[in-house]
Amino acid sequence: MAHTRLLGTTLTAVAVMATILPMQPAMATAEADNLYLEMDLSQLMQVTVTSVGKKPQTLANTPAAVYVISQEDIRRSGATSIPEVLAMAPGIQVSQISGSKWSISSRGFSGFISNKLLVLIDGRSVYSPAYSGVFWDAQNTMLEDIDRIEVIRGPGGTIWGANAVNGVINIITKKAQDTQGGLLRAGMGDQEKLQGATRYGGKIGDTAFARFYAMGNDRASNQLAGSGLDAGDGWNTLQTGFRADGTVGTKNEWTLQGDLYRNRGDQIIFPYWLPTAPYALEKHSDLDEDGGNLLGTWQHRMGSHERLSLQMYYDYTANNQDWLNLAYRTLDATLQYETRLGERNDITGGLGFRRIEGDSDSTFQTVIPNRTNEIYSLFLQDAFHLVPDHLTLTLGSKYEHNPYTGSEWQPSGKLLWAPNERHSYWASIARAVRTPSAWEHEAQVAFSTLPPYLGGMGDVYTRGSAEFTSDTALSYEAGYRWQPHQRFSLDIALFYTVYDDLHTLRPRPTATGVDLVFTNGITGHNYGVELAATWKPATWLALAGTYGYLQSDYDPETPGFPMDQSLAVFFEKLPPAHQFGLRSSIDLAANWQLNGWLRYTDNFIGRSSSDLLQAERPIDATTNLSVNLIWKPRPTLECMLSGQNLLNSSQLYYYSEHLTPPTEIERGVFGKITWRF
Repeated sequence: MAHTRLLGTTLTAVAVMATILPMQPAMATAEADNLYLEMDLSQLMQVTVTSVGKKPQTLANTPAAVYVISQEDIRRSGATSIPEVLAMAPGIQVSQISGSKWSISSRGFSGFISNKLLVLIDGRSVYSPAYSGVFWDAQNTMLEDIDRIEVIRGPGGTIWGANAVNGVINIITKKAQDTQGGLLRAGMGDQEKLQGATRYGGKIGDTAFARFYAMGNDRASNQLAGSGLDAGDGWNTLQTGFRADGTVGTKNEWTLQGDLYRNRGDQIIFPYWLPTAPYALEKHSDLDEDGGNLLGTWQHRMGSHERLSLQMYYDYTANNQDWLNLAYRTLDATLQYETRLGERNDITGGLGFRRIEGDSDSTFQTVIPNRTNEIYSLFLQDAFHLVPDHLTLTLGSKYEHNPYTGSEWQPSGKLLWAPNERHSYWASIARAVRTPSAWEHEAQVAFSTLPPYLGGMGDVYTRGSAEFTSDTALSYEAGYRWQPHQRFSLDIALFYTVYDDLHTLRPRPTATGVDLVFTNGITGHNYGVELAATWKPATWLALAGTYGYLQSDYDPETPGFPMDQSLAVFFEKLPPAHQFGLRSSIDLAANWQLNGWLRYTDNFIGRSSSDLLQAERPIDATTNLSVNLIWKPRPTLECMLSGQNLLNSSQLYYYSEHLTPPTEIERGVFGKITWRF
């Protein structure tokens, strides 16, 4: 390990020097073959985003707190997974729990199952109906194929429906015509033991293109917090897929794409509850996940401002573990129509249908009844151009009917004022809901089986309730974008959100112990500010900084329930108050690039799965530094050497409240070669 520590120390020193100290004037004469650094920020602010209004809009004229992570950002970051990439966005808390588990949240309410953040891949929802969250270990899109990631902080229910409460993440992949030719990637390191990917794209017919890919990763295990023992959280993935895009005539476009994946991993489950002595043990367990999806879209243009589009997808996921066995099959269809009435009204409307079939094999630890749910929705949004090109008022609402809570309405109003091309102001008010999951509505999960004479409460289960209703949020936002010149831009967002009917657990005595029943019982609010700034002082240097501040206040809706009070305090302390990020991109020469990424997360609290009813456990503030050096000996060949988590040999970033013991993420050194042909 001596060579690893030496290399880590060297890379750390280089990164700090490159990020903080000015470069020598001679550096500026290097010829940088990089369009990203040569592009001025006025061009970057005109990047098209589609996730805010389900139609193309420029970033500068979008009335929402949105941040775009580009393909060049991803390439220079040195990240090897989507969760790592998402940490670039302001206001997004990204904490690695173990080798395969992550906590990712927007504006609070973090956890292994963060239930107020909707995640999409090319418009296909990957939000789990079982636990109201995202299993991030199953989201392994090939990073080179991502065109951009649009990260919206704040509610998106008017467009995307339930569960888009505190944010929407839409991972948008490249069209097939943009990935022609071949690509081979191979990498290895101490934590990223082995990874590889291959992709080939070609033309099919006169008006269509296609690509096929396959990829795999093998990741080493980390160490248990405190003891330094093996955490048993190794993880390997295999995935393959395709995408085809084409046109029919001059007015029709279509896309067909799909993926198949298989994930295998190790994990330690503690406590693993048993019905008889010894009642609880530490179990070394396998993690098996399989799945696939098929998505098709069709767009028909009927005029310069009139379009009809249809999207359909089928998604299958299966998760098999010692304590949980479930599978979901989802069929989703969305029809959308866009038109312009006169010169001042842009109208977007749509209909949606989703059918979810869930199957589960009961275990002693978890019982989720088999169930089929159908969800119907419609939405309508009108953008009124009060002063063309300067002042726009957007009003809209979505209606959804689900089998748990019935009808849900999610209206919003947004105002955008752009007095000139360098300034834009926006404000919004929106209501969003988070509908119950199967876990909260009808499941049974073992919480403890310790008998009273061993200090326990007998059989303790969390149980769903048919009376559990949706969480609701009413969010007020305002923002300002400023570009004083072509080399600097600033984006500020302020928010204040009121929450009602947040979940809690109420005890109910039984003959053998106690049930903890899901109930709506907490109310409160949070507020904060998020900033993103980009500065390009020279053609060979770019700096990108982000900052997020968050404060929360929650209280029981009904006094007198100790667990309500405990959870309210927990929600307050769960998110860090401050988060900061700074990325530097430096062209050292025509074919050498040095990139650094410094991240700071303030202290916050968590709860370990071994004592969920006990006191909160503090998680110290962390500073994370990653550095990579890229060499391009040929335009088609790229070599990268990357150091990750360089300031810490190992670091605890999160306490998992979901069965696995606290795990420290280790420092890693990684190298890869990418060849395009």
